[in-house]
Amino acid sequence: MDEPKLIFEQIYQRTKTAALRYITSKCLAIADIDDIFQDTFLSVYRSVCNMTEPIENEEAFVINAAKKSLSRYYGVLTKLRSQISSGLMRMSDRKSHFSADEVVDVETLIADRALCDEIFEAISSMPADVQRIVYMYYVLDMPLSMAARELGMTESAAKGRLYRALERIRRSYKRREML
Repeated sequence: MDEPKLIFEQIYQRTKTAALRYITSKCLAIADIDDIFQDTFLSVYRSVCNMTEPIENEEAFVINAAKKSLSRYYGVLTKLRSQISSGLMRMSDRKSHFSADEVVDVETLIADRALCDEIFEAISSMPADVQRIVYMYYVLDMPLSMAARELGMTESAAKGRLYRALERIRRSYKRREML
């Protein structure tokens, strides 16, 4: 059998999108996606290192590893805690990259960051299925039809939930501007 590291890299490249979509559709909170994704591929790497025969269906193998990672990650207590808690953990900060000749307006950056935090809080207070749709559509850049299929709903249902969520956020900020 070929070197495990090379085999793993090939499996990872071919299956990472399918695994991320599956994990996103099954997570209880969007903040958990990265941890479960990493745990899934750590498990895949360990399996590849111990294998003596090639994997027949790589995507099915990785999705099975994702199912096990989700199960481990969400024990009974974690599920209960997640349902009771009112918010999500913060998504990791995204760093902005500026070239040396760009002038950085610190006040604008702070205002933009504050607005992003407020929008994140607003989305975090919405139902889990709406959070997943927003994440899949805006972060994973999935078409609504594909996100809906992954979540087991019709495209019109996903579209309606997304647009209602966006309208709710818009109304909230319009009221603030009027004050």
